[in-house]
Amino acid sequence: MDMTSGNLEMGTYQAAARLHCDLITEGFLTTLGVPFLTLLYRSIDQDSDSAFLVEGVDGEVVGFVTGTSGMGRIYSRLLLQPHRLLFALKGCLFSPLKIYGILEILMFSIIKKNSMQLPSEELLSIVVRRDFQGNGFAEKLFGSLCAHFASKGAQSFKIIVGNDLDRAHAFYKKMGCIPCIELQVHRGNNSIVYIKHLKASD
Repeated sequence: MDMTSGNLEMGTYQAAARLHCDLITEGFLTTLGVPFLTLLYRSIDQDSDSAFLVEGVDGEVVGFVTGTSGMGRIYSRLLLQPHRLLFALKGCLFSPLKIYGILEILMFSIIKKNSMQLPSEELLSIVVRRDFQGNGFAEKLFGSLCAHFASKGAQSFKIIVGNDLDRAHAFYKKMGCIPCIELQVHRGNNSIVYIKHLKASD
């Protein structure tokens, strides 16, 4: 069952944020915590050029995928709610490493990513609850994001995957994504950029 995006309850974003923290344990965003990720997913869902697509079973979130054609508007939405943002990040404000990590993401999004001639469209995250993995939910979510980007006229999109995330690499290759270049978003942590080319039927 698909949950309708664009008009979801805050509890849905919180459930997605908890899934993110439980299952994407090696990502930097996980260290920013559930409150921040809740705001982030709400901002993604409310952006007309982004997608927050959810799979639900019996009213519970069992998986989701997010994508965007540009993080600038999403960052703007976050900054338009400064009190909520500061509250969500209160545990990070006195951590130089986390502040530095946030700045690395911003600098990469603003400067490096735009200079690499990569597609502006990007898969940001895809997560399926452990007890529902292996049942086709990830493939369905990935296909739904392909359809979303194709409906916007995109011909391809990118996915940035940490070097040591073997299961993620295997999944994206299975889905027909092509490894393109290697780069660093965070210093000392290399990632591979995959490109997924879209067909007219996607």
